[in-house]
This record gives sequence, C-alpha cells and structure tokens, in this order.
Amino acid sequence: MAFLRDELFERSALPSSKAKLLTMINQWNAAQPISQLPPELIPHIIALGFPIADYLGESSERLPRRYMETLASLATISWAWRSPIVGTSSLWGLLSTNLPSHVNRISLQRSGNCPLMVEIGPRVHGFTVEKVNEVLDMALPRWDRWSHASLWCPPLDRIMDHLSSAAPSLEFFRIWLPWEELPDSPINLFGGCAPRLQTVFASGLPAVWDSKVFRGLRKLTLDYIENERISAGHILALLNANPLLESIDIRDCGVGFSLLGSPPVQTPIQLPNLKTLSLDNIGVEATGNILPFIRAPSCEIFRLKASRQTHNPFDAIKFLDQSLGHFDAFLRFTVDFHESSKLCLDQHRIEWVCRSPLTPDARHFEIKISDIKMNLSIPWIAHLLGQGVDPAHRLIVFSRLVRVGDENLTGLRTLALVPNVQTLRMDFAQQSAERILALLGGADEIMQSPTFPGLGGTYVRTCLLMAFRDLGKHANASLW
Repeated sequence: MAFLRDELFERSALPSSKAKLLTMINQWNAAQPISQLPPELIPHIIALGFPIADYLGESSERLPRRYMETLASLATISWAWRSPIVGTSSLWGLLSTNLPSHVNRISLQRSGNCPLMVEIGPRVHGFTVEKVNEVLDMALPRWDRWSHASLWCPPLDRIMDHLSSAAPSLEFFRIWLPWEELPDSPINLFGGCAPRLQTVFASGLPAVWDSKVFRGLRKLTLDYIENERISAGHILALLNANPLLESIDIRDCGVGFSLLGSPPVQTPIQLPNLKTLSLDNIGVEATGNILPFIRAPSCEIFRLKASRQTHNPFDAIKFLDQSLGHFDAFLRFTVDFHESSKLCLDQHRIEWVCRSPLTPDARHFEIKISDIKMNLSIPWIAHLLGQGVDPAHRLIVFSRLVRVGDENLTGLRTLALVPNVQTLRMDFAQQSAERILALLGGADEIMQSPTFPGLGGTYVRTCLLMAFRDLGKHANASLW
C-alpha cells in the first residue's frame, strides 16, 4: 500500500484530494488483519522468519544486503510495522563490507547495546581496504558485543590484539587467513575466554587449540592448519571436551598431522548428537589415531579421505577394523537408504561413494582410501554388503586398473560373488580388462561358480586393442 499511496499522491493535483486519499488508505490499512497484530509480536515474527545471524554471506540467498532489504520492505507494510521494526535493537547490529556505509551506520545506531554481527566479505568487485577499515572502525571498539564474526582475510595488524582478548558474547567465529600473512607464533584465541562460543570455522589460523577454552561447541571446522599447530591428541581432547558436537570437519592438516604417536585418549568418546563427520586429506595414520575413539550413533553424513603421507608401516586390516568397524551399522543403513552406490577401483586407491546428487544433504557417505590393497579392502566391502543389505541395492563398479596383479585378482574374485554388483565398467587398460572379463568365464564356469550373479551390464571403454571375439562370450557387454 505504500507504493499505491505514493502513486496516488503523484496523480492527485489538489492538496485536499491528497489528504483525503491518505486518510482512506490509512483507514484501509488499519482495518487489515496484518495491521492489527500486537506491536510486540512483530519483531518476534521477523526474528523467526529472517534470523539475522543467518545472513553472514554463507550463500547468495543469505547476504547481509538481502537482510537489510527485507527489513526495509517489511517496514513499509504500515506505520504499525515500521515503529517496532525501527525500535527493536535486536533486529539490527549487522555490519558488513558488502553494505553501503550509511546502512552500516544506521544498523549500528539502532542496535543499541545488542550483539553485533560483523562480516569482512570476500575480495570481490567493489572491495576496498578503506571499506574494511571503515567497518572495523565501527566494530572493534565494541568487541565485547560481537556475537558473530565472519572474517575473510582480515588485516591482522588491526585485529590481532582483539583475537587474543576475551570474547564474552561470541557465539559464531569464522576466519580465513592466507598463508603469506600468517603470524610467526600461535594466537591464544580470545584470551582463553569465550564462554558462549558454539561454532568455529578456522582456515589457516595458527592458534592454541586448548580443550579447556573450547567447550560447548556445536560445530567445528579446521582447515589448512599448520603441521606443528595441531595433532590427533588435540583433536581428541577437543572432541572429549565438547560432547554436544553436531558437526566435525577436519581438512588438509598436512603431513605433520600424521606424524604422531599413540593419542592420549584410550576410551571411546561418545558424541550422541553428531550428524556430520568429515576427515579430509589428513593422513591415514592420523585417521587411524582419531576414528577408533569416536562413537556417533546419530551420524548421517560420513566423509573420509585418507592418504599415505609417510613411509611408516601401515596395517590395513587393523585400520579397517578399528577405524571403520564401529561404523558398520551406519554404512549398511545408508546403503539400504539409497538405490545405488559407486565403487571405483584404481591402481593406488579405493573409492566408495553412496549418495544422491539430487539430495546432497541427505544421509550419505564417501570413503576414499589410498595405498590399500584390494585383497584387503574388497573383502571388507563384501562383508558389509553381505550383512543384511537389500540385494536390490545396485553396486556400480568402475575399474580404472592399469594392471591386475595377483592381489588385485584376489579382491576381484571376492567382489565377483557379491550379488549387488549389477554394472561393471572398465576403462583404459587392455590387460586389466581382459583379466576382469575372464572372471565372468563361459557358460559352463558360471554354472559351476556363479561369478557376478547380479550383473546386468558390462562396459569397456578405450580398450581398442582387445580382441572383440573375447567380448562375444558376455551377452551384456558393450564397447563405449
């Protein structure tokens, strides 16, 4: 109605007509149900529908500018809405380099003494150092009011002292630091005092990860942490101190992270609320020092990317049993949840993915392990699939093996007895494809030993030198 009122004013020539129209519009607005809500309910409705803390730039739909535009639009519904919106301090306090300067000043002024949400956005078009300093000039003197901080490559010379100071109101902390700007010594984050902190996302941050400081966390993400700053013992101590964790994501913590002795914790750590567990590229040795102690009965998303980063002895059977054995029930349930999964066999790794691209946030797992022999990994997979998994689940096997040695062949023979294998794709190598196809055998052999009993299709790609008559034995084989 605000737009209609302005339009009618422009078209009306007489002041008396304008006054009459304004009276009619105000009377009409006052009679509508939306204008009859108690004023004290309006801020609560807005806070529930548009939580200010969700607009720190995590997605294009949740940018600070979008939040401020929403507030401005809601304030034009009627005067009955505008007054409580402008006068409710908790709806304001969002400061961002992606907001115009005057909007930041208005937001700070209207926030009163309520918590502040501060964003130093990515260096995209329109980003200037002056804009960063302008936001920090407003926000840093009020550090004790910061409840949410999202800092993309902030100027360390300006924020270092504050990062080492107590943060009594901080609940959400996210920071990205480039390698070339890291300080020489670790930061004692928040001076050991951040009692309300629940979410931490730190990329490249050299800090003292003291489990006595970080308590009450719900989400923890550590990315590109320098080797000497973190260890499996630190991770386990953090998990043990935060039993209400809902998400753990540890990424790319380097070779040093895997050069560890036995971790100090020897008893299982119960994490009943944990939904997401992700260990990505931290070394198979470190993975073997962390996973055996985690118990997550509510886990829905599991990601593991483990690679050999040292030449230390590696016991694959012990790793599969102790690190992944207590996740068997979760893995089987997830396989039953999906219609199919993909198993990729490479010369130097095994990769098993069970997820749907249509529902990326639904229950799923991704397991990628390097330098583990197929005669050990495939029996583990076959054991999982053979323990009550629905035979209708389709296991799509991709073979990118360049050579098929005796160890590979032993694993493949085990896989050949799994009824869930319904598609077999072989890429690139003539010799390996010939040996895999030989597992299918002729009609007489299949009657005696039912290899690949559920196979619905065999596909061969780029094996141009293979004798095509060999493919004739396999009724469902095709050449890509």
